Amino acid sequence: MKIKEIINTYITRLKGEDVVENLASYDTLVTEIFEYNKSMQDKSDHQLGEIADSIRKAVTEQTDLDNFLIEIYSLVIEAFKRKLGITPYKVQVLAAIVLNKGTILEMQTGEGKTIVAVFSACLNALSKRGVHILTFNEYLARRDARWMKDIYMFLGFSVAYIQENMDNEEKRIAYNCDITYSTAKQVGFDFLQSSMAYQESAVIIRDFHYVIVDEADAILIDEARNPLVLAGNFNTNSTSSYEIHQFISGLKEGIDFHLDEYHRNVFLTEEAMRDAEQYFSVVNLHSSDNVNLLTGINLALQARTLLQKDIDYIVEDNEIRLIDEFTGRIMEDRKWQNGLQSAVEIKEGLNVQSEGTILNTISLPHLIRLYSRISGMTGTAKPSKREFADVYHLKVTIIPPNKPSQRKDLPNIIYTGKKEKVKAIVNEVKRIKNSGRPVLIGTLTVKESEELEKEIRSNEIDCVVLNAKNDEYEASVIENAGLLGAVTISTNMAGRGTDIMLGGVQQVNREEIVALGGLHIIATNLHESCRIDQQLRGRSGRQGDPGSSQFIISFEDDLMVRYNLKSLLPKKFRNIISDTPVHIKAIDKSIALEQRIIEGQLYEQRKTLYNYSSFIELHRKIYFERRTQLLFNPVKTMSESQKEQQLLHFDYFWSNYLADITTIKEGIYLERMAGRSPLAEFCKRADELFKQLMEKLDNTVNEVTSTDTIESGFKKPSSTWTYVVNDNPFKNQFVIKLIQLSNFKF
Repeated sequence: MKIKEIINTYITRLKGEDVVENLASYDTLVTEIFEYNKSMQDKSDHQLGEIADSIRKAVTEQTDLDNFLIEIYSLVIEAFKRKLGITPYKVQVLAAIVLNKGTILEMQTGEGKTIVAVFSACLNALSKRGVHILTFNEYLARRDARWMKDIYMFLGFSVAYIQENMDNEEKRIAYNCDITYSTAKQVGFDFLQSSMAYQESAVIIRDFHYVIVDEADAILIDEARNPLVLAGNFNTNSTSSYEIHQFISGLKEGIDFHLDEYHRNVFLTEEAMRDAEQYFSVVNLHSSDNVNLLTGINLALQARTLLQKDIDYIVEDNEIRLIDEFTGRIMEDRKWQNGLQSAVEIKEGLNVQSEGTILNTISLPHLIRLYSRISGMTGTAKPSKREFADVYHLKVTIIPPNKPSQRKDLPNIIYTGKKEKVKAIVNEVKRIKNSGRPVLIGTLTVKESEELEKEIRSNEIDCVVLNAKNDEYEASVIENAGLLGAVTISTNMAGRGTDIMLGGVQQVNREEIVALGGLHIIATNLHESCRIDQQLRGRSGRQGDPGSSQFIISFEDDLMVRYNLKSLLPKKFRNIISDTPVHIKAIDKSIALEQRIIEGQLYEQRKTLYNYSSFIELHRKIYFERRTQLLFNPVKTMSESQKEQQLLHFDYFWSNYLADITTIKEGIYLERMAGRSPLAEFCKRADELFKQLMEKLDNTVNEVTSTDTIESGFKKPSSTWTYVVNDNPFKNQFVIKLIQLSNFKF
């Protein structure tokens, strides 16, 4: 990010302009675009193609692309009319103008974000440096690229999409297109692979230029704490995970270990520590020689007590498959790190699959900031305005809907017990089902969705369930959720990116459904972020359709129990027991307050993780810039075998650095007990570690260039694989301690 852009961002912050809602200044430009489009309506397809070609030829590296905005946007409008039979709304063109300025658009569900992205993509593709449109999953990347392909080709632009199962040559061709659709994590994985290539031909991705991030809050915020990882097999783990599992299986809660008040961390007692020393025949479990053993014990205990089947993960095809807490989807390439994955595999009686050694890693925020120009779109951006400004230096712009929203968001219904809540949900579903209105029920976990399905079916009500166990049917299930009388249970925000249209894709019985009141949303839990609650509400009432939403919750829900929200209520309300809903304004206010507090805590967690990873990212850039120079411009006296040996040393040293830096980070919060800032101490130690790394590298370069060959003692990984690390699966107290104890500002 340019220094000037950062300064402008902070000036904007001081002026209180993180959110822009007054867009009157763009009215004239919108009018000019539609007026110019009129002059194109009588031209042939061939003539329009010639206009697009002439614009491309006129663009040089120094050209201000805004000079061609009116012409290109007018051409895109005409292309939509001729190729897809769609006439973009004025508000979509307005959104496309603003998107090109570099901002995060807030556009409601069903307002046509996919169409909006095409305008800015075409304009920026003129630079011939590539445009990436990043979507939430591979299905959406494939769908949108295919859907918009005729528009791009009509205007002379090449377009492709990236899928995980493509080979490197297919990916290289796709990345060299004018416009490329992909997921953010797949681009990240391909970037990591390319950055560790051993031949120039293995580099499949070119330098990053312009990116449009769809579902920006999900990708840039919810996924921000989960680093992307490239793993290999430099080293093997000698710790006996099975022996450790046998030991912790005999431990008892309250005697050998304690859980914290939120059940997010677990601690061995002193007596259990002594038992472990005797069991494993070691003198001091806390000595540096036994760090792997102590870590293994803690991880096995965490796997046993803190991670729950059908909530945090499912077992499918004899594999542990992680569930994304924000979407309820299976994350195909996600793992827990540092032995936790293996601990859960042993817990479930599965074969342990090697996690391998981390060769390279990058966080999504740092990946996105590699682009010289960034913009994004989502239905819920305003609640995260501070984070978009602080991390990405982007402001939020609110785009008005094409038609005013008619959705009715009903007050929360609160029960004291979960049993009463479930009964009320079933009765409400029965009532709505009998009226013919479609209803979408949003649950928090796979387990809850299955339990609710059982209750609903026991009342002779047909329903469709979409959760992590059948998310391959996601698009078709969501598309049918708006049919007459449909009852759909969806875990969290599964189906995101797919519109729920009244009457389905074919608009069957649409007018009848509209007359009945449209789609009704029932949410069974509040989320940690009100933004997620808003996303669920936003599935109803698209494009001015009628609709409604209501949260039916209880004091026994996960959020209420985990954060002990009852303790925030006035004393006289804390021990209420009732079979009927509780209608007390003080309870609603207390819950809303705690939700804002939790949101703030989560933001601080992500910010803290970002601060730590930022320092590592500085080192990565320096280190891999040097590696890239070696790959493309080796020292003239160096042979090909010497170059490969040197690249291998680069990778081996960097892998060791990452392992060491992880060890430092995991215990750094203890520095506060000595009166020092954990983050400041981390930066100091990391910097010293990096200096040692560079000295080691320099010595190796001298050895390589002064001899014909060099024996490294290790070989290039025979295979590599990628996955996403869940950096903080328990929202553990490590991060919270850093937040509470450290006043160091990075």
